[in-house]
Amino acid sequence: MNERLKAGIEIATVTAEGILFDGRMYTNRELIKKKWFDLAREQGEWKIPIVHIKDYREAILIISLKFQEVSVATWVSLEKRNVKDVDDYHDRLNQLKLLKKNITKQIN
Repeated sequence: MNERLKAGIEIATVTAEGILFDGRMYTNRELIKKKWFDLAREQGEWKIPIVHIKDYREAILIISLKFQEVSVATWVSLEKRNVKDVDDYHDRLNQLKLLKKNITKQIN
């Protein structure tokens, strides 16, 4: 049996809530770490190329020309969450990362 993946290259939008593609929001750890969503909130949304596998909507490949990297972003259901909840989540995650960094410095 010869099975082939059918993939496409499309354009997605970086927003304050996540990567918007085909009506769904996607995110990943690196995007949060690099504060893409904070930047989109402060400076406005921008477009990025992505690769998606047709008939598989759980994840997309983000192609960052600026950072010269490719990463996987997974779908995040925001149906029962509002933008403030998502923003709070990103803020707390960044605070925890900063705390970890400071503790690591103190230990070393």
